[in-house]
Amino acid sequence: MSIKKIMVLGSGELGKEFIISAKRLGNYVIAVDSYENAPGMQVADTYEIISMLDGNALDSIVKKHSPDIIVPEIEAIRTERFYDYESQGIQVVPSAKAANFTMNRKSIRDLAALELGVKTAGFRYAISIDQVEEAAHILGFPCIIKPLMSSSGKGQSIIRKKEDIPTCWQYATTGGRGDYTEVIIEEFIPFTMKLHY
Repeated sequence: MSIKKIMVLGSGELGKEFIISAKRLGNYVIAVDSYENAPGMQVADTYEIISMLDGNALDSIVKKHSPDIIVPEIEAIRTERFYDYESQGIQVVPSAKAANFTMNRKSIRDLAALELGVKTAGFRYAISIDQVEEAAHILGFPCIIKPLMSSSGKGQSIIRKKEDIPTCWQYATTGGRGDYTEVIIEEFIPFTMKLHY
């Protein structure tokens, strides 16, 4: 097996576990994150500290290290740059297309609902509080508001009535990952769950 140079974009605890496994297989690993002493940096061969939302900074470190493989571990990355990296012969895991779809709610929702015709909850996008209010009235109360890019439920809340909109808008635009101010408002789907013991 040949040794690969792997760049891991995001070096938290999950990234650290990946880096340990990659190094056990003899690979050279560059850990990248936005803060110093990220857990993965402690076990990698070398590291870089950049905002991965800065496409130029990302391009710069990719050029500097010339990795064979890029592994995105977090959502807050200029994933559209991955297409360029793939065209340069760098393998993006799982792929540039998959990373773009899965790390952005707009991309994955548009793919499912608009391109593939999969039935989803009703939804609208909004870039202003007025658009959120309009979407909420179309979809009905309660409805869900989410940042386009997030993890672990951050920035998500339920708009139960018109008066909730300013607080929910603020949380959605400040609680997500990345620098998107656009949000998605989704129809609330009530359901009950039966537990079988």
